[in-house]
Amino acid sequence: MDDRGFIFTTDAILALVIFFVFAASILTYYTLPSYMGAEHQHLETSAADALDVMAQDGTLYAATSQFAGDAASRAKAENEIRESLNSLLPEGTAYNLTIKGINGTTFSVQDDKGISVSTNRVTRVLVISAPKQGWLGRAWYKLEEVKFENETRNSTTTLWNFHNWLTNFSPWHYVVNNNKRGRLATYYFWGSADNNPATSIPIGFSFPQDANIGGAYFLIGSNNKYSNSTINAPAYGADVTVNGNVYQINSTNFNFIYNRPVVGYPMYNFRGTLPSNQLNQGVNNFFVRFTSPVSNYTNNTQQGHDMPWFSIIGNYSNTIPVPQGIITRTFNAPDAAGLATDTYAKAYNLDTGAITDYNDVRSITWVNMLNMNHSYSDGIPFVMTSVPEITKGCAVSTTHDVIVPPGSRIFDAYTVINAYGGVDSALVEVWDGTKWNTVFNSFNYGTNNYSARSDGYGNTPGTIYIGDHIRSGTTNKVRVTVWDNVPGNDYDLVGLVNCYSTVSYSALPIKWETFAFPSYQYSSSVNYAQPVRSFNVGDGAEKILLFFGTGLDTRNVRVEVKNTTSDWKTLYDSKTVPFVLDIGKIDSTNGTPIFTTPAGGNYTGKPGIYDIRIRVDSSLAWESGDGASNPTTFANPEIYSGTRVGVIYPKFLANMWASEFSNDPVTAQNLAKQALIEDLINSGFSSSNLDPSLIKTEALYTGDLPNAISVRLDLWRN
Repeated sequence: MDDRGFIFTTDAILALVIFFVFAASILTYYTLPSYMGAEHQHLETSAADALDVMAQDGTLYAATSQFAGDAASRAKAENEIRESLNSLLPEGTAYNLTIKGINGTTFSVQDDKGISVSTNRVTRVLVISAPKQGWLGRAWYKLEEVKFENETRNSTTTLWNFHNWLTNFSPWHYVVNNNKRGRLATYYFWGSADNNPATSIPIGFSFPQDANIGGAYFLIGSNNKYSNSTINAPAYGADVTVNGNVYQINSTNFNFIYNRPVVGYPMYNFRGTLPSNQLNQGVNNFFVRFTSPVSNYTNNTQQGHDMPWFSIIGNYSNTIPVPQGIITRTFNAPDAAGLATDTYAKAYNLDTGAITDYNDVRSITWVNMLNMNHSYSDGIPFVMTSVPEITKGCAVSTTHDVIVPPGSRIFDAYTVINAYGGVDSALVEVWDGTKWNTVFNSFNYGTNNYSARSDGYGNTPGTIYIGDHIRSGTTNKVRVTVWDNVPGNDYDLVGLVNCYSTVSYSALPIKWETFAFPSYQYSSSVNYAQPVRSFNVGDGAEKILLFFGTGLDTRNVRVEVKNTTSDWKTLYDSKTVPFVLDIGKIDSTNGTPIFTTPAGGNYTGKPGIYDIRIRVDSSLAWESGDGASNPTTFANPEIYSGTRVGVIYPKFLANMWASEFSNDPVTAQNLAKQALIEDLINSGFSSSNLDPSLIKTEALYTGDLPNAISVRLDLWRN
């Protein structure tokens, strides 16, 4: 193309024609640095997504034509690139976008944000083919502000989980010759760790205060270790009391699952339904009374009944305010459960109680499983071998797809894990279209620290943030693996039920920044943890939300915030674990605002960097199955990356673009306008809400540019 390139602009009447196929092919390749932490991963994601969006909406194609033109065209290209990058990149991120291959000239657009020395830097490169000779039609929609609307989120989540053997804890065991023997027949309340077997101390769990409760169910296991227990030995009977409502379970109501490997003791499970009208917003409580257990602690070889697991899994919905045009989709994972030993495997269907036997022995080493393509995530139980810290595990694994349309900005994405049975540990991996990435692991591995315990025992998350690992325009995959630690070949049932991933995205240039806490299991030497995370607020922020993903044994949550000149301000302190809090609203309406400015009954964010501290108090060990057997020992407190701050900017910081090619300028503009309208409607706008006067079009003449033009984006932060 020579220097005679020009721009032809018009507001041509919309022509209802079929789009032309976008002929320019895109080859994307990523540099693949070693993982350097969550902040580095966040920058990598930002760079990759920014290039993808600018390629999809035509910004990069227009820039190549404009940079090949006169000074006015080059200035226009630079302004559009700045506008796009400022809307796509996190606050305080310096950038340099370089385009090479335009008539032998390199063009660069940079903003160093005043950062002279960077501690975190990433690079992404995109190779695009030059626009074909003809006309590139572009259309854009300028809307100064997007209205907030309430979006309903449906959640199915584990509200409480006990993943151990009750007779491992005092006072439900009796010690004979250093061997623990069950005595559920004499200490028949769980909900009680005192020395009075006839009293109950309920265990608390909670629904969010704003939850629309759909119901819940509980899972209780039974194991019979009494003499001759391999011959039709029954389960115990139990009364499960939830909020004063008694659910009586006879011995015959339990579903037989299998005889325990090696020792042959029969294992049972029962699934009970908790109707919504017997559940409360906020704190609920439960306890269990064993009505027909047997115990024999006079003979060292006879132990009686035991409870190997107990879970409560609830369903609810609530609403959160999000800008119009954001799409939220949920992708469900298949259920899976069972056990695998060195000689056989059994799959268990929680809905029907059916058992499927597998005679083939399946096992895989840790190094052949972690971040590798393997066939073991089909829901059939298998044995993990050579596992660091634990040696061996009895596992199930499932994979589900997470699909995000090309050109979409991914705002928030999380995976919910609902494990049951004897699950001790978990692994969450994400396939981003090019490679598997570890998002969470229960124990420390490599340079990634996830737990204060060497084995990560009980470090099983409910909600994990995956937004820094998925990509638009591809079929992402989420793989969840859970297992029972079996160093002594004491294989237990493990299961996954109602797991899913939820992602929020849009093609609109809305800005939503997420600041996730790192996942970590803290020491049980004290009953709480209070990690601190910083978050940035820039100009135009109008919603600041805090989402929660704490340990399944959380007793209390406290949220505090500060800046460099203030003391810690408490925003929330309760036994109820929320799904989400509008911490901006709380800050603006309670006491002196720290990070907000009240505005006519609402608020705007006050630009700056702030610290947020989350204190999580854990339960006693006997309530959750964590820790030692002492009745006064606490469980390990945990906080997961599902705990995250979302800062939302509803104003359009850039135009919404669409582009199409044609042999004449008017047709090119009409095609681009039609594509833009379809993009807007697909993003949640109705045709009646679109103002045609806000749609502008232009046409750029394209000529003989090189077939391959490289676009490099460097990002860096302090």
